[in-house]
Amino acid sequence: MIHTNHDNNLIQTSGKHPAKKSVHGETHGNEPASVKNGSDTLVRQPRNGAILPETPKRLQPDEITRELKTKVVGSSVITYEQTTSTMDIAKRIARTGFKNGTVIFAEEQTQGKGRSGHSWFCPRYKGLLFTLLLRHTIPQDHLCLFVGTMAVSITETIRETLHLPAEIKWPNDILIGRKKVGGVLVEWERGRKNQSVFLVGIGLNVNSSEEELPKQTRLPATSLSLESHSFIDRISLAKALLHDIDRWFSILKDEHFGYITEQWKNLCITVGETLTMKDGGAEYTGKVIDISNNGGLMLRLDNGR
Repeated sequence: MIHTNHDNNLIQTSGKHPAKKSVHGETHGNEPASVKNGSDTLVRQPRNGAILPETPKRLQPDEITRELKTKVVGSSVITYEQTTSTMDIAKRIARTGFKNGTVIFAEEQTQGKGRSGHSWFCPRYKGLLFTLLLRHTIPQDHLCLFVGTMAVSITETIRETLHLPAEIKWPNDILIGRKKVGGVLVEWERGRKNQSVFLVGIGLNVNSSEEELPKQTRLPATSLSLESHSFIDRISLAKALLHDIDRWFSILKDEHFGYITEQWKNLCITVGETLTMKDGGAEYTGKVIDISNNGGLMLRLDNGR
């Protein structure tokens, strides 16, 4: 039997275009579009079953935080009209005295990148693209478990609020019907006074049409609206996601690792598949039989070991 961990590099973005932003709707150069300190998802279903065209509705912090009952996540909400990357902004904020649970949303990211150099694209006003900043003392070798916790949270939110059969492709892809609808990236940063700060990047295709989805991707893409044949209220979905992420973050902080991995395994299509893994110069082929308490895959090798 072999245990394996994974580097998680999904939704990471970078680029050369400056962020376009303002404070509470007023333009101020390099300031965010809006800031707010501070659940069922609403769906509009047209009679003919077609997806209604979206009249762009901006993500407003005061609407996201209104009646948001969380312990940590969403303590401060910042939105950007356009930026290269919410992760880049989060890295800068991580070095300040930020409020734990701060969330940064962007309506558009100009150069989104996924795992292994793959690109990530979502049209403006059609997705949920955001990064959370969370202080936590979990060991860095449990980073993959952090990813899994967030993936479980997102998958359960989609299942419970939209009643769609979302699943996880280990470690960080969110799928519906074997098509990718979103993903998770977790990175570690050293904050003030050497505090560990985890940056959780999340991207979801919400109201993208078939024509707007990227075609040449590692996995075929889809959106929540396509799968539900409905127009999704992004603000209501954002509130539901933050609420569930907060709950699962509490479970992680309380070190219920076995519970997390059990839920992860139940939602993970990778369990039961046969994979070939490389470890240094060695190559192993086996069937995935479990997920370990630090988030790594456990394989039963073809030789029975």
